[in-house]
Amino acid sequence: MSPAVDTRFPEDVRAALLAEIRDYLPAFLRSDASERHDPVGDVKELLRLEEGDLERVVSVHACLHQGMVEFGEKLGEGIRRPLYASTRPAEQGQAVRGQVDWSATVARRSLVGGDPSRFVVRSARRVFDIPENRALVWLLDRIRARIGRAASGKSEKADAWVGGINKLKAQVKAARQAEWLRGVEPELPTQSTIKRLRAARVAFYRDHLAGALSTMLSLEDPSDRVLVELLCERYFEPAQDWLLFEVCVALRLARGFARSSGRPRKGRLMSGTGGAPYARYAYADGSEVSLILQTWPAAAGSSALAEATQRHKLASASSRPDLFIVRTGPEPDVAVLELKASYRPTYLREGLVRLLGYLAECPSAWTRQPSGWLVAPASEVFEDADAADGTIWIVSADRVAEAAVARFAPAAESG
Repeated sequence: MSPAVDTRFPEDVRAALLAEIRDYLPAFLRSDASERHDPVGDVKELLRLEEGDLERVVSVHACLHQGMVEFGEKLGEGIRRPLYASTRPAEQGQAVRGQVDWSATVARRSLVGGDPSRFVVRSARRVFDIPENRALVWLLDRIRARIGRAASGKSEKADAWVGGINKLKAQVKAARQAEWLRGVEPELPTQSTIKRLRAARVAFYRDHLAGALSTMLSLEDPSDRVLVELLCERYFEPAQDWLLFEVCVALRLARGFARSSGRPRKGRLMSGTGGAPYARYAYADGSEVSLILQTWPAAAGSSALAEATQRHKLASASSRPDLFIVRTGPEPDVAVLELKASYRPTYLREGLVRLLGYLAECPSAWTRQPSGWLVAPASEVFEDADAADGTIWIVSADRVAEAAVARFAPAAESG
């Protein structure tokens, strides 16, 4: 998508966009909304995350989740007062150190050659290798792995995150030095273990370890709802208002076509050619509408820019439009959308210039006008107008989904 822009939304506008994403993204991801259910893949396509980015976001969320922070704060205290089981193994000797097992002692002495001066004693011993502590060790290991992934890439928000992550790292490292932990092997906690923890007599296990484990387990294979919550909490930071706007527009388009199609969203195309749509919708007349982010569709034809750079032996260059709407079937159609989260006229004019460049780059791709749409927040900076015969058009983010469905969905279904 577009690089960060010069505009910051007012707090109420940003809050409204974020609320819209929280409201619709679960519906976009849920299993009955798609022919092939893969919410992680859907999120990667929608946000154009690089390889490992989503895993890094999940790991950061795991380390900075409030329950995990509280677990780290109480970890030192919990290590000093661990849960344990008591055993009383039988020991023989003349010295009495512990409780005498008289029945075993009498039985031993009654044997031929039994020594009447020896006793069978059962001394209490603490055993730390129990399910609750094996779950604790598993969690400490998972936290260390998540910390490694959280720190594996650069981010404009890294400075805000690094303090909390490093603090948790130090807390886990200190806990791992406990002598009693060294004989405990990690074990993936079961629901039975979680239930035992929630009923534990020690507050650390009951109030902090159980919750931290549940959080970590939920992130091992995140559900639609968990993905939405962590992305909204960790990914859409104020510095990324431009991304918030673009994801909102992308979801508005998806919602519009989902309603007009009335069929489950098709799985993403995973072929090696062209862009992979983040959403595809089929219609009764055999047509299909695809929404593609940041990549030219395969049917766009040859690129004049690529041909020129190759001809003159320049370093390869490729443009990355924000979004394409592509219809295949009886009446093919394509439009390229440039998304600008800005209220500045100069920046919107730059967007129009960029659209003209896209149209000239692949002239054979366009079958109907206007082919280039500039999408911006509704404001007094530009005047709303209906799509005309010109090659480029400005449409507000409030109207873009309705306009897209009106043009690209078959008439009987869009009405």
